[in-house]
Amino acid sequence: MKKFLSTWVILFLLSGVVLFVQPALASLTFVAEGTSAKGVDVRFQADLSISGDILTITLTNDSPVDSLHPDDVIGSFYFDIVNGDGDRPDLTYESATGDTYKGVKNGADILIQAAADLQALVAGDGSWQFKEINADYVPNLGFGIGTVGNSNLSPNGFDGNIVGGVNFAIYTGEITTQSLTNPDALVKGSAVFVFGGMTGFTEADISPKFAFGLGTAPDSLLTPEPATMALLGLGGLLLRKRR
Repeated sequence: MKKFLSTWVILFLLSGVVLFVQPALASLTFVAEGTSAKGVDVRFQADLSISGDILTITLTNDSPVDSLHPDDVIGSFYFDIVNGDGDRPDLTYESATGDTYKGVKNGADILIQAAADLQALVAGDGSWQFKEINADYVPNLGFGIGTVGNSNLSPNGFDGNIVGGVNFAIYTGEITTQSLTNPDALVKGSAVFVFGGMTGFTEADISPKFAFGLGTAPDSLLTPEPATMALLGLGGLLLRKRR
């Protein structure tokens, strides 16, 4: 199996892509960039901060070109927080907000609601679900937020009865292709997620490992190798380590 570049290079498959990168340890801004399975340049950013008991995560689609396909939008994010004793916080999902838009193929996208509630808690919400996940299984992280059902990533997938397809995923620019005008709503630019339960934990406990999931069905399988992550399946996304 062909290997690409250096540490934390990742390729992925199908209509979804999972990205792993390692940020500079002094920073809580995590950046991943590369080319989606549809050949579109993408750049994604996660900003994590702690204030008292509160963890705030801002996910931003900062791609250099407009999102053209479901493969080019952020549909999930996986992260981990572990202290020196190997303990994780008992996070509580407080809120999720973002500006929602309806795509217009041949015109300006229509704002549906500024700072819309994106928190998915029960069946039918269809926005962003939060889960504590099993770090013993791919993607080997302790927490995830996502708007896309991911049944094949068992036991760490999201419940398709609560979340949906590309709806409420994060895009950038103006929507110009039919595949992104079909969802009822997409989130433009960025979304903010707030969690309680961080008492006793600091930024130093936030793991430098993380993952983004893209596409309408990011059912994933990754094979870690000593210095690389390799692709199994069709198509993919190449990420470079950011310094």
